[in-house]
Amino acid sequence: VALRAYYGRQNNMKTMSGSAAASALAAMYLKDKVLVEDSFNHLTAGALQTLDDKLYQEYICRHITDDGSRDDCHLILAKACIRRIAHRCLDKYARLQSSKEVVEDALQFYTLPMELQEQLASKYGTPPPTTWYESLDQLKSLSTTEDSCDQGKLWRLILDHPMTSYVPVKCQSCGHVVPDQYPTQQTDAEVGLREIAPTGDELELRAGWFRGPRQAVVFELTCKGCNAVSKWYRSGHPQILLNPNKWGRLCGDQEDLRLTLAEYLNTPVRLAVPLDWDHVWSEYSSGSSTWQVQDDSARNFCCRLDEGIGSWTRVWAIHSNPEWCKDVTRDYLTIQQNGGRVDNNIDDKRMKRYEKITKDARMDKSGDLTQAKTVNGYVLLRANLSHDSITEELQRAVRDFGTKKWWELNYDDKS
Repeated sequence: VALRAYYGRQNNMKTMSGSAAASALAAMYLKDKVLVEDSFNHLTAGALQTLDDKLYQEYICRHITDDGSRDDCHLILAKACIRRIAHRCLDKYARLQSSKEVVEDALQFYTLPMELQEQLASKYGTPPPTTWYESLDQLKSLSTTEDSCDQGKLWRLILDHPMTSYVPVKCQSCGHVVPDQYPTQQTDAEVGLREIAPTGDELELRAGWFRGPRQAVVFELTCKGCNAVSKWYRSGHPQILLNPNKWGRLCGDQEDLRLTLAEYLNTPVRLAVPLDWDHVWSEYSSGSSTWQVQDDSARNFCCRLDEGIGSWTRVWAIHSNPEWCKDVTRDYLTIQQNGGRVDNNIDDKRMKRYEKITKDARMDKSGDLTQAKTVNGYVLLRANLSHDSITEELQRAVRDFGTKKWWELNYDDKS
């Protein structure tokens, strides 16, 4: 009886201390929203140190004893990291809910350049399409047998189509490409780039990553090759995303467009988000319970660890349906014959090396080993969160979306 009473008091104290840490995070956010958002947005070692210090200060104001306080704060920050990333993806889903009419207007808005029309006619054996809408109709015909459209085949054709392809930011006159590197080897000015004030005519101007994290800005490029001036900005509007006239469509823009088209065509698609690496792609389902990745470089994302630009630490699948949310890190470090995503021609020795690289990056509290120079994976490791517990928190975050903010946490002793 005495032992039960003792352990009961210990569990109560742990729950109370965890609740104090959750309350401390909410108080910290309300006091300095900008600092908290900016710190989580690009979670470097320095940003994490700031969050650690400020959260602990708020915590000790709410909890009498110091026992386990750092662990409680570490857990709360790890959960907050998960929830914020999940909610940002869900914000994307919500923002991209374009009506059928808006999508169809965007598909018909541009007359495709003649060179592109000829390229599409040659590739698909069809008459030259004058708009993306005509081109999509041609893909539907190619996917239809006996009056039934194979949605999986149609989606694979769309993923491999210039309509959704990656387009680097470039001069819209001569096509000279702006180097998109981070850390950058040249300043914006050295590549002819500068940020300018929006005019107000932009469609759904948004923040995003280009040569580092950026606010919602318009870029003006004075071409180093031909001296022509171009303007470009990040947007989630289908009319902007479908611009065929040398308009930059980066990986995040690609996925915005694919999510929009998936919604339009009723194709199940979820985002795949690597931690501590600036990239995103999608997985699709064609009616079975399995998820597939069309793009070779995404399916074999582990091979990008050989590029020498740093590591990622985890990969998460995120969708507005909580049952479709999961930590899929193991899938991207496992070949297909063993139940993973990676092509079977990647040998076991290489896979073990990739596992070690990502593990080392998760253990690196400096962030120096990651491509984005951030420490999200380390924050989760520090809190001792497993694959399963991360999945549980992702799913909880999705269920909470719309009713709780990402920084409004409940301390759960089981997590």
